Amino acid sequence: MSQQSLSQFSQHSQQQQQNQQPGQKIGSSIEDITQDLEELFESLKIDKQGQQVDQIEKSTLLALLLYLNIDKSEAQFFNYVVRTLDQMQSTTLNKEFFKSLFLDPQINTDNLKSEEFAQIFSVFDLQKKGSFSAEDFLRLYKETSEYLNLNENQKQQVEARIRKDFEIISPEHKEITPIEFFKIINN
Repeated sequence: MSQQSLSQFSQHSQQQQQNQQPGQKIGSSIEDITQDLEELFESLKIDKQGQQVDQIEKSTLLALLLYLNIDKSEAQFFNYVVRTLDQMQSTTLNKEFFKSLFLDPQINTDNLKSEEFAQIFSVFDLQKKGSFSAEDFLRLYKETSEYLNLNENQKQQVEARIRKDFEIISPEHKEITPIEFFKIINN
């Protein structure tokens, strides 16, 4: 991938952000995300002797992810992409496979390394105290589209269930420690 392609992608991304309405999220629906992925794929396609081939190089995708610092900001996803691409015989990806990498990542938590678990755990441990409570979890969960699409009664039921589950998992402290988190993820 050329520096020019990276610059074009960055400019396209910045233009999308500038053109969005206040309060509107980029790629807020699966259709929007799919369209964005298709546009990205089109901009990354292989150019052979002036003709674009409907595939992209694995190295192009990895270069883009590294350029966007995905290896640092989303290490688990980046590692999944690297492992998936390493298992491929071909050096190129077609559009459907490319979209499936992003839309349906097959991340197996059984094989996560301890540093990957620590990174996931740190997302929930907002106060960096070595554990997280139902309230810490709910603070993040309340920002998800899944929660926002619930009616008020459903929201109350879900919140009560989460609090109860935390009490069952850790009755003394009502907080999840890394060891409990590891057990939950692997069950």
